[in-house]
Amino acid sequence: MSNEMAVAPFVVRRPGRPREQRADRAIVDAALQLFADEGYHSMSVEAVAAKAEVSKATIYRRWAGKRELVLDALATLNDDFPANPDPDRGTRELLLMALQHMNNRDADSLAGRIMPRMMVYSVSQPDLYAEYFDRVIMPRRQWLYAALRQGIERGDLRPDLDIEIATIALVGPVLLQLNGSGSREPRADLADRLLEMLWPGLAATDPLGEPA
Repeated sequence: MSNEMAVAPFVVRRPGRPREQRADRAIVDAALQLFADEGYHSMSVEAVAAKAEVSKATIYRRWAGKRELVLDALATLNDDFPANPDPDRGTRELLLMALQHMNNRDADSLAGRIMPRMMVYSVSQPDLYAEYFDRVIMPRRQWLYAALRQGIERGDLRPDLDIEIATIALVGPVLLQLNGSGSREPRADLADRLLEMLWPGLAATDPLGEPA
């Protein structure tokens, strides 16, 4: 979680008609499924076309090749997250929403199946991972940074808060559960319990020294 958040939603390459937009979505969905199931090297544009029930020409009219398609498809993993922190929502509510969003991506979800592959590619395919990081992880992280800065400006959070360390403290346990829980059952209440534990160290204090 770039501030793990906020990439622009998937952008159709031309204004297009609804039929073209449906083809775009089908191609992206097929690419994500094949990437999760087979990995970058094993998947092919031909397989994506077959799964999406479109021609290869339809794909190549939109993307130059497999790499561009995969990166655009991965960027859509942020589509279900708001682009910017809502200024009308409280800081604690925003942070809880972000943690719940991450925690809900279990190992069986599409995003949950893609993440372990990207961890491997961070070593074996660093150029691909770097672009994934810039387009998927960094937007989320920037969202979290923005939410924390907004909280400081509104007086919800302590004025001397180290935003980078706060982000690590918030995101780290969720990622550890998603990627390192082994056979243990994931905790559905992790986001609530984690924020309950961390909030006293994040929040501004009242004149009596209590969290605001």
